[in-house]
Amino acid sequence: MRSRHHKFRLRNGLYLLLICGSIIGAGCRSTARQGVPQTITAPPAASSQPHRYSSPKLMIFGGEDHGTYLGCLNCSQYAADSVLNRYGTYGSSYSTSSIWNHYNEFGSAYSNFGACNQYATDPPVIVDSDGNFYGRLTLNQYHAQIGAGKSYHDWLENTVCNE
Repeated sequence: MRSRHHKFRLRNGLYLLLICGSIIGAGCRSTARQGVPQTITAPPAASSQPHRYSSPKLMIFGGEDHGTYLGCLNCSQYAADSVLNRYGTYGSSYSTSSIWNHYNEFGSAYSNFGACNQYATDPPVIVDSDGNFYGRLTLNQYHAQIGAGKSYHDWLENTVCNE
């Protein structure tokens, strides 16, 4: 399989280079954000230590060449960049950089870049901070690169896209 290279510009001006050779598969309102897959649970509230990820921090990027950061998929709902933080940029239904905004390109049921478009051919990608590609965040169950995104399908369909 031929490798694909993606370059993501982060908000701090740095670039994240993603080299995709293969797909790694993986077998709002607080009430609306329940039912998120286990990989998106918050750390214990009483912890005085900074959160240490038991699994890699999963980030989503979308748009042209996947150049727009759309938030952290498995961070605590209190993290500033979490898609579960309804007061943050990436969890707000009003933000242009949020999958929760159904009137923008990333949360639209009609945009080719939309996680909520069941026919999207270029939905957001899921990557970690080391540049490892995990799949696509999409309602398109037949996307060739859905990978780990398959475990988020029901959450997307019933919570994010149905809100």
